[in-house]
Formats: sequence, C-alpha cells, structure tokens
Amino acid sequence: MDEYRTEAGTPVIELDDDEHRAFLEREVQRGTGLSVEEFVRRYRAGELDEGDPDVSDLAGLLWLGQNGHRAAA
Repeated sequence: MDEYRTEAGTPVIELDDDEHRAFLEREVQRGTGLSVEEFVRRYRAGELDEGDPDVSDLAGLLWLGQNGHRAAA
C-alpha cells in the first residue's frame, strides 16, 4: 500500500490487487455480512434493498473499481 497527498493536500491510498480485494471483502462483510461474491449475486437478482445506505454505498464501491477496472463482475 502506498500513501501520498496530491498537490492540493488530498490523501491518496493506492492498493495492489490483493489489498484491494481484501478491502472490498472487509467492507462488504462489515456492511452486509455477505461475501463480495454473494453480495453481487443477490444485488443482481434484486434481493437487496437499494434504499439501504450500506447496500447502495457498497454497490457504488464495487462498481467504481480501481485503476479503471470494475471491482466486481
């Protein structure tokens, strides 16, 4: 993991692929008690409440990705 600040002082944390996957697993587990794989499956099936802030935040986080790649398929 690399940490630095932009010229404007914004903190930036860069994770390698393994660190990024572990981060996503921790966040999804914390927010929903599910694995990333189960969260994605249930989200796509319409089984999760998109009005739940944890669900909507995590969906955004997973689809945002890292380095221009989707975080979860």
